[in-house]
Amino acid sequence: MTKEEGKIITIFGSKGGCGQSFITNCISNYLAINTDKNILLVDFNIGKIDSRIIYKVNENNIRTIFDIGNINGEVDESLLKKIVVNFNNSLNIIFPPLYLDNLTAISDKNLSKIFKKLKEIFDLILIDYPFNLNLKDNSNNLTEFCDKLLLVSLSDLISLNNLSIIINQLSDSINYLNPEVIINKYNIRPSISLSLLNTVFKYPVEYFIPFDRDVEQLYLEKGPSYIFKYNIKIIRDLSEICNNLIKELF
Repeated sequence: MTKEEGKIITIFGSKGGCGQSFITNCISNYLAINTDKNILLVDFNIGKIDSRIIYKVNENNIRTIFDIGNINGEVDESLLKKIVVNFNNSLNIIFPPLYLDNLTAISDKNLSKIFKKLKEIFDLILIDYPFNLNLKDNSNNLTEFCDKLLLVSLSDLISLNNLSIIINQLSDSINYLNPEVIINKYNIRPSISLSLLNTVFKYPVEYFIPFDRDVEQLYLEKGPSYIFKYNIKIIRDLSEICNNLIKELF
């Protein structure tokens, strides 16, 4: 029986520090633990060591998607296996390169080939897509072949205005991407009150995630999977996002 092609979720943030990677890691771990899906997390935060620290990976010279080079014909699955790090709970990760020296850009054509092959291998691919990569840039525009787009933002004035600009940039593809907005850390200053949110930001907000200092500490010390041992609001909210994604995509 032929495997059904995998799905791609791209998670994009309105600015640095909005919690986009936190949410991406939490969703990836929850789905790896609580479903039978083979999950791949692709971290595009180039030059950042965050995910290596979170997952306690001490090897800085892990091969990355940028090491594949130019592709003639189809992608060899053995090349992809060299850049995927496997974890025990069916979670797999492609880490970003740490060093920018001699980093070779990936063409749209090659990137499309890579993700086409990854979709043959994995059931669900989550892409942590940093805010400083232009969604409208003709190169490496991952929204062109994703099945779902999640937009993460804080609820301060700057973040919400950045998010409005991002959504305007996506106007040509807004219908098929149907992005869902996640407002993170809505309960800390300088957040705009929820009652005034609609006056600043005109796009519907699907989810609100509170900030919880204890959960963030557990996330950093024990890892994203550990936080789901607790039944508190932030965990229930994150679990709801995950369960709704599974219902929608499968």
